[in-house]
Amino acid sequence: MKYFVKYNNPERHFIDFKLVVNTKDIPILKLQLPSWRPGRYELGNFAKNIKDFKVFTNDNRVVNFSKKNKDLWEIDCNNLHSISIHYQYYAADLNAGSTYLDHNQLYINPVNCMLYNLDNYELGYEVEFDIPKDYQIFSSLNQSSNNILSASNFQELADSPMILSNNSKSKSIIINGVNFTFCFQGEVKVDWDRIFKDFKLFIQYQIQLFGSFPHEKFLFLFQITPYSSYHGVEHHKSTVILLGPSYSIFDTFYSELLGVSSHELYHVWNVKNIRPKAMLPYNFSEENYTDMGYVTEGVTTYMGDRILFESGVFSLDQYFKELQKIFRRHFHNDGRKYYSVAESSFDTWLDGYVSGSPGRKVSIYVEGALIALICDAQIRKATNHKNSLHQVMKNMYSGSDKLTGYDKMNYKELLESVSGISFDEVFKNLIYGKEDFHPYLMESLAVFGWSFEEVKHENCTLNYGFKSRLISDKIKVINVLENSAAFKSHLVEDDQILAINNYSLDNNLDKWLSYFNDDNIILKISRKGKIMDLKLKKENDIQYFNYKFFEK
Repeated sequence: MKYFVKYNNPERHFIDFKLVVNTKDIPILKLQLPSWRPGRYELGNFAKNIKDFKVFTNDNRVVNFSKKNKDLWEIDCNNLHSISIHYQYYAADLNAGSTYLDHNQLYINPVNCMLYNLDNYELGYEVEFDIPKDYQIFSSLNQSSNNILSASNFQELADSPMILSNNSKSKSIIINGVNFTFCFQGEVKVDWDRIFKDFKLFIQYQIQLFGSFPHEKFLFLFQITPYSSYHGVEHHKSTVILLGPSYSIFDTFYSELLGVSSHELYHVWNVKNIRPKAMLPYNFSEENYTDMGYVTEGVTTYMGDRILFESGVFSLDQYFKELQKIFRRHFHNDGRKYYSVAESSFDTWLDGYVSGSPGRKVSIYVEGALIALICDAQIRKATNHKNSLHQVMKNMYSGSDKLTGYDKMNYKELLESVSGISFDEVFKNLIYGKEDFHPYLMESLAVFGWSFEEVKHENCTLNYGFKSRLISDKIKVINVLENSAAFKSHLVEDDQILAINNYSLDNNLDKWLSYFNDDNIILKISRKGKIMDLKLKKENDIQYFNYKFFEK
């Protein structure tokens, strides 16, 4: 199968695709566009971006086709040796997993916009681009000429994003015999010395932990935006990382650059090489359900920051700041009382990436990271620090690019064989249950010589147990903690707060709350168009606390 890709008027964001298929001995060709993309466990509905789908013979005769569902086309190929499929793809959304076109770049994630033969995953692909002569192609795929890429099958094609541009900044470095290339697209002043120093430390450390790297080369693709952004997507031989604003990348946002890069590199082993059996291989046409998100994303989230600390890139204070974020997200979410991380993993396909019903679910990233911390600590304690979770993950790795699969029992058995202790309690109470994490976390941190305590938040609003956000110049309530003062005052999500004690608000809610903290407080709110007054009860011990970490 061969693709021809070109565009006109890039500001319109339409990419022209032509797919040529040898249809000899294929009476009916089923062409599937992926319904989702790995790294984002929800349906993507990419077909909504396809326009003007047509099919022709070699001599330009129209070929009949029908659509069988939202992203599956069936083409009648009787007595035809070859056909060409033409369509346009609307590429106006820029994120780490999208496809995007403007006057600066052609950025393609093939899993969004390229079709595969539903009856034959293993067909090879060539992709030829009609692009300006000064454009350079950045992709992990083999490049046979200046503008032709090739993939051995659709799994490889779908897993290989590409940036084509004449204004990217790129450099390469050899680490442990592997070629690592860094490509920055967008406005950014790259501090290459800093990049090479810090990235070399954590890359070497990750390779050391696993014993080898499964590929000869790896590509970091950075999409840098002038506005605030943060997103990363893993691939086998590359990653795409979206960050912004430009002026913060090597300043206040540099720790985020390191954190997401370490996280996505760790995915080369965990998820791309080591994967739940339910995802071997990926089925792009429908949901791939698994309750193992606490390993796929949870362990990776824990290890991304932990490795930066262990490799010397992060100081202990920097690592504590990352732990604070994870602890806040865990303890600030009432969903931990109602839904286990395993259940939430299964339901990522339902509502895993939106706020959803208040207090319904938890995050596989957050809960999984804390469970990984607890497992790591228990292993280290049981083995007098001779073993750790690192050894468990290494034991799951094939030592090459060969995929290996696991399920709940495989993972539990590995934890127990490496530690010599039972993990029944962790699986029953924390992974598949809804017990309080607090005592487990206190015990786990003590293994490392650390501790934590709850401290009153400096933001007065959070002390009353609600969070708000300025949305279109309106102060909207976005979360209310169960049994907090705000909850008992009957404040609810989506309430608009208009005034406090008859003083109007102008993005100064917290200051007025603090000012009237010792007085009776009347909130004037708008709820579904109705204006009403609520008396805000005094603070109680159910609050959005902050968390302080320290060495014992």
